[in-house]
Amino acid sequence: MKLAHLCIATVAAALRSPAGITRRAALSGVTAATLLPLQVVRASDEIVSTTLAAGDQSSPTPARAQKAVVDYTLWINDFEAKQIDTSKGTLLPIPRPPSPFVFSVGVGEVIPGWDRTVKQMHIGETRRVIIPPSLGYGEKGIGPIPGGAKLYFEITLLELKPPPTLTEKQAKWLEDHPEP
Repeated sequence: MKLAHLCIATVAAALRSPAGITRRAALSGVTAATLLPLQVVRASDEIVSTTLAAGDQSSPTPARAQKAVVDYTLWINDFEAKQIDTSKGTLLPIPRPPSPFVFSVGVGEVIPGWDRTVKQMHIGETRRVIIPPSLGYGEKGIGPIPGGAKLYFEITLLELKPPPTLTEKQAKWLEDHPEP
């Protein structure tokens, strides 16, 4: 099972527990096709985001609860340092085919730093993002990610699924639970 999927299950269980835990992370993928001059944006809570490819600026950004399809690579210590996970597939140590990650934006299925970043992206956009521990896995860490680790992601927003039709109960839940 991929780390990303394992983390989702682990965090989902932890979120139901009284102790709680920060939400799941993951993201990346860069296509060199439309590289721009680098644009570095410092967002709230110390997220540092560098746009590598602008993507389709006419496409909408994800709506809350809309499913986003992304490619990602996660490193710790620095970009290109120690790779922890990727959706792009691997040859070693165990062959694994590419498998883009799909999640609902802005509802806490992923770590807050990821929700905040992907919510601002356009289809085809690639970013390198540094997420502080407070918006990642916190001081405890999870799996191979040590406590207090900054997370270094490269994320490409591949696709947005059609916005969901929400039931009254789902709309009420979104109203009662502000975005992460």
